[in-house]
Amino acid sequence: MDKMKALYSRYLTYLKARIKELREDRNALIFLFFLFLSTCFWILNALSKDNYTTELKYPIRYTNSNKDELITGDVRRDLTLKVRGGGFSILNYHLNEKFLTQTIDLTGLPRVKLKGSEGVIISTKEYQNRIEGKLATGMSLVDISPDTLFVPLVDNLYKKLPVVLDAKIDFAQQCQLAGRITIQPDSITVSGPSNILDTLTAIQTKGQLFSELKDTLKRNVGLKEVDWLTYSSKRVVINIPVEPFTEASVQVPIHAEGLPDSLQLKAFPSEVNVSYRLGLSKASYKPSDFSFALDFSVVDLNNLPHRVKVKLKRKPSQIGQMSYTPLFVEFLLEKNSKSSN
Repeated sequence: MDKMKALYSRYLTYLKARIKELREDRNALIFLFFLFLSTCFWILNALSKDNYTTELKYPIRYTNSNKDELITGDVRRDLTLKVRGGGFSILNYHLNEKFLTQTIDLTGLPRVKLKGSEGVIISTKEYQNRIEGKLATGMSLVDISPDTLFVPLVDNLYKKLPVVLDAKIDFAQQCQLAGRITIQPDSITVSGPSNILDTLTAIQTKGQLFSELKDTLKRNVGLKEVDWLTYSSKRVVINIPVEPFTEASVQVPIHAEGLPDSLQLKAFPSEVNVSYRLGLSKASYKPSDFSFALDFSVVDLNNLPHRVKVKLKRKPSQIGQMSYTPLFVEFLLEKNSKSSN
């Protein structure tokens, strides 16, 4: 019995301690709540006063109706405004960024040279009334920084440049390019500063990847942009002709070059076997479309080698992948009977 009373007493003591902790925690929560509430009232009271000064960013952009000039370089795109006003108004500008961009027209402003660069100088004080009119009621403009802006200008030049396709092209099995890849338009007019135009010889398309082509492809693609340049056209149409092919071959006689008239050639073998890919829409090539020769102009006729390399002298410009054999032939040089007569 005594043991039960001891356990009960110990449990009661533990329960009282927990209740005390909960009461203390509750008081702490109430204290924190009222501290937060008083802080909010203090902030609201502080923001209602009109003696705050702060800095705000004011966006600007430039226009110029003179198409023969360009704005280049690192040009400032905003002004720093020092303003004074009520806390709520200032807080609203900081949170919402609601200034509309101020346009500054450079047309007709006198051109000056500054540190080797030609441009215009703008006094930001001229825009003070316009900017102050965009501030909220109760706010005043104290200062504008910087007080002057320099906008560099360069001549806007024009140059016609070819368009080049930047693409990786893979064909499906038994398919090949059926002709010349065309681009429309094949050239464009590019305008911009001379220091950039002078470095360019062509304008590339944006990188393309064409895989497993089995039919002719026509695609509208964009052009790679270059800073400070303007294009007469931003897109072009490319045409990649594709068709199936078959394997074909033809036998072409070997002739000699660089031999004196007193000698004639006998080659072993006397013909080259040419294997090539032929588009199904095209007629087979004839032996006369090719030319293979042994060039004796680079051979010592007094110390002849056993064999000479076969040189390809002519082939059709539109032929697909081709190969030929043999690459070297043995030969005999005989006196020309017609020459001896």
